[in-house]
Amino acid sequence: MQQNEHLSWTTVTNAFVAGVGGSYPRGISALGSYHMMVHMQHHAYEEAKHFHCCKYCGLSRNSNESWDNLSFIRYAVHLGHDYSSNSLGTYADLTELVSLLEHESITPSEEDIHTFNQLLHSLDQAESEESPGKYEKRLTAEKLIKGQAGIRRGILKSLSRVGVLPNQILSLHPDHWTNIEELLNAELLLSNTKGRSDMEMPWAGWQGKLGVDWEKARQLFGSMILHHS
Repeated sequence: MQQNEHLSWTTVTNAFVAGVGGSYPRGISALGSYHMMVHMQHHAYEEAKHFHCCKYCGLSRNSNESWDNLSFIRYAVHLGHDYSSNSLGTYADLTELVSLLEHESITPSEEDIHTFNQLLHSLDQAESEESPGKYEKRLTAEKLIKGQAGIRRGILKSLSRVGVLPNQILSLHPDHWTNIEELLNAELLLSNTKGRSDMEMPWAGWQGKLGVDWEKARQLFGSMILHHS
């Protein structure tokens, strides 16, 4: 898939922005999935020290029980949910996305691009101590992003995974991979992940004062980044 002509940063960022804007919810998971796929090398399963998953890609020790869920994952992705946090979800997402891209191109509308930029500015204007949880509540109140809370969370997680939304602990980038084990270990250092399975690194490590990394945003989204102060 790393050589597939239909997959590129351009095609997945177009799909993602169309997902954020609401015209193509299925595109939301594409950003994180592509980031994992394009950097992943062939590797043997090696268990993380403190977690029952592969240290590199996050595949669960019990992954053989999960392949039956491929159709459910694809259904959930079409609704706008992000499943790119492990290699099974990435596989389910991208194998179908490739077949879709063979028949259609995904182009975000002007409204999609406007909504995406509004989201970035909303994040960049956060109060210094605003936590991920408080921001999610504010985003819900602003009614900027369509869909339920889990869909908004997936968008924020994806932008965090490629470094557009920085975190306090790890420096993440679109052009290289950080092993899942490093993200899981970083969660142990954060107070807002204690006893919570829903708040995960790297989004959990964001704070209002970190805002948006506009350089990485422009690197990934190019002319779709309209302007910023």
